Amino acid sequence: MIYSMTGFGKGTAEESGLSVEVEINSLNSRFLDAKFKLPGYLSAIEYRLRQLVAGKINRGKLSIFVSVNSTTADFKPMKIDIASVEKFYNEVVLLKSKLGLSGEIDINVLLNMPDAIVSSYDESELEIAYAVIAGALEQALDELNVSRNREGEVLAADIRQRLQHIKTECSDVEKLAPENSAYQLKKLKDRLKTILGDTEIDESRLIMEAGILAERYDITEELVRLQSHLANFESDLKTGGDLGKRLSFILQEMGREINTIGSKCGNAEISSHVVNIKEELEKIREQLANLE
Repeated sequence: MIYSMTGFGKGTAEESGLSVEVEINSLNSRFLDAKFKLPGYLSAIEYRLRQLVAGKINRGKLSIFVSVNSTTADFKPMKIDIASVEKFYNEVVLLKSKLGLSGEIDINVLLNMPDAIVSSYDESELEIAYAVIAGALEQALDELNVSRNREGEVLAADIRQRLQHIKTECSDVEKLAPENSAYQLKKLKDRLKTILGDTEIDESRLIMEAGILAERYDITEELVRLQSHLANFESDLKTGGDLGKRLSFILQEMGREINTIGSKCGNAEISSHVVNIKEELEKIREQLANLE
């Protein structure tokens, strides 16, 4: 299967007195970058949740929102660390006295001190919460992958169409390739006539130069390699999976071959085909940036 890196997924679960909703937005990224937004008292299980994500997603920038509500009245996941707050309060009172300050101490100052509010969840309660959240998260990841696959197939169809255009252009270049050597030979003759004027041209020398030109401007090898890269690209595209990086590498090699062909050809018609191929390669490169 082929996956885009953009998509959306949502999952819900209700169990053990907890109601959980998970939403995931996914964008392009060179690596897997998952950012969780979940209640602070659940931070201890975030690492395990990340492992679940890594088991189903290879690349992408994921924003994961976890909402947890209780279906029971005695749900108290957070508590005030009274001992710590009291100690902090005494320090503030002492500071006021030393500085000769007046006024009441705002309760918000006390509650905003580091670690004033802590998790009241014990290990067994965290395990219960993890099980419920994991169920909603896996559902959201499955829905996300369906969304990413749907878009990935659209991208792949567009890429296949562009590959076909490139193959047609390559076929046209292959037909015109013999003309390129003839064109370069004509240029050589015209240049020599301009330089030598009416002086007779040494035909043996001209034949030797023509041989050198034929070798220098021959694009057969580049066309063969380009067609080989096209075949590998199509084969990998059929395989699917995590292929964005590999296809980008093959595309880079294709670009190198077509640049060489362009530098060797002075034929205007061939140059036109080269430009068309480069345009299609650039559009494929843009599409590959969206594939996982």
